[in-house]
Amino acid sequence: MKPLLSAISLVAAFLTTPATAHADCGDPGQPPCTGPVPTVDEVIADLAELTNPDIPATNKTNIVSPGFSPEEAGTIDDHLRRMKASRWLPLPFDVTNIQPAPNNFAGATVSVPSSTPAVPIVLVYQGGHWLLTHHSAMSLMDTFWYNANRRPRWIP
Repeated sequence: MKPLLSAISLVAAFLTTPATAHADCGDPGQPPCTGPVPTVDEVIADLAELTNPDIPATNKTNIVSPGFSPEEAGTIDDHLRRMKASRWLPLPFDVTNIQPAPNNFAGATVSVPSSTPAVPIVLVYQGGHWLLTHHSAMSLMDTFWYNANRRPRWIP
């Protein structure tokens, strides 16, 4: 778990401001990080599945690593059902700034135009495909839920 937390911190720092604690790829004076990165379509597919209220959160271990606890899953399912009932779903994701990071991690920036500000996320390459880290998935769900309940949505 410690390497995951380290990678999350590194990618978040990389996407927001240069890290100064230690030199690593992507830091000033260091070579840029290289390696595999997900495509925009791969990230959007993960985000669409994450926010799909018809797929129980306990079944989203194929897109989130590690998966949600039973308590988290219950809350996520409740929030997604409410967002669907309020016609907030599906969300139109905008994915930008995809960057490689060490140890099979990558970072990206996600927003939902006109409702959610751009936020950094971290993905990890496991089992042949890209997964959202648990922390990123939970942060996104919190952001989506907050914005769905704080801003009126105009529905034609």
